[in-house]
Amino acid sequence: MKRIVITLSALLAMAVPAMAGHVSTIGTGTCGSCHRTNLITQHGGFDAPVCQTCHDSTATAVKDTIASGVAGQPYTCSNCHGAESHAQKHPDYVANFSTYNGVEPKYGTTAWTAPTSYTPVTPAAKPYQLCVKCHSSNGLGATTNGMSAIVGPSGLNLTDQAWEFSPNNRSAHPVIVTLNNQVGSPAPRALKVAEMKAPWTNVGNQVMTCADCHDFVETGPQGSGITWSLKGTNKAWPYTVAGVSSGTFQSMRSNSTSFCWNCHNFSGAGEVHTTGDHDSVRCVDCHIRVPHGGKVSRLIGTATSGLPARYSGDGKGGAMPRVTAFKKAASGSYSESSCSTNCGEHGPISGGETW
Repeated sequence: MKRIVITLSALLAMAVPAMAGHVSTIGTGTCGSCHRTNLITQHGGFDAPVCQTCHDSTATAVKDTIASGVAGQPYTCSNCHGAESHAQKHPDYVANFSTYNGVEPKYGTTAWTAPTSYTPVTPAAKPYQLCVKCHSSNGLGATTNGMSAIVGPSGLNLTDQAWEFSPNNRSAHPVIVTLNNQVGSPAPRALKVAEMKAPWTNVGNQVMTCADCHDFVETGPQGSGITWSLKGTNKAWPYTVAGVSSGTFQSMRSNSTSFCWNCHNFSGAGEVHTTGDHDSVRCVDCHIRVPHGGKVSRLIGTATSGLPARYSGDGKGGAMPRVTAFKKAASGSYSESSCSTNCGEHGPISGGETW
């Protein structure tokens, strides 16, 4: 009997740390209240920080994936997962996306809002369905104004990409639909042919994939050795040096290594980008830092209270845009009357878009 008591006491002692994070679920009835069919899509579904700390295993694959955390802390990716990159965990994401399960976001009709729901797609039929399974409110949990409370490897908050690429937004890169099918965008939806480089000159009729902008190779903590895993000849954004999270912002005078010019044609980008008056204007004085999609046309940011901190110049609510309102030109040609600014060069406009 004594031997049995000791054994039970030892077992209970070992169980206490493991139970520390499960307080909110104790008494709900079954393990299934937390552990569902596909846990990867459920990280944001818990009503308290219940999963990030307690798991351990003698299996190497599990130990490599689950890192020790601290019970009771708000969860972040790093609380559970080590520094391994997407490519190290899933080296065939790009080539074999259709061997993984994904989700299809369902949208209402309102611009700049989260999807109303997600439909499982098993297996994924399109690359973005795999990416937004985790990089959205489906995987991150509730998001506010496009932002998650979870901090990513760059030290900045992750964003809700299903929200950003919504067809209802006034601007978005064509990941889910073509620009001509971007229903929330006022005309003209597509850019001019002269503003794009091959193979993107069939303007308005093409879709792109996450892999057109982001690299998936096994170097560096995010997969490419470059912040945000940017790919292509030019990898610098929004700073003049690639792979940094602070520094000198690109401007019209200093943008030769800009990531944007991998696909966009600077020489054909219109008078706004080439006028001498804008030589010293920073890209983030006009455009949002995270260029997936936005509430205002042409990925413009405005110095108004609705602009989320993550979309400001420094990603933290600093280096705010100088534009205060923007009006998309139906002709595609812009003048000073197309925007109001706080730099003293443009006067107020009526009917402009703002965040």
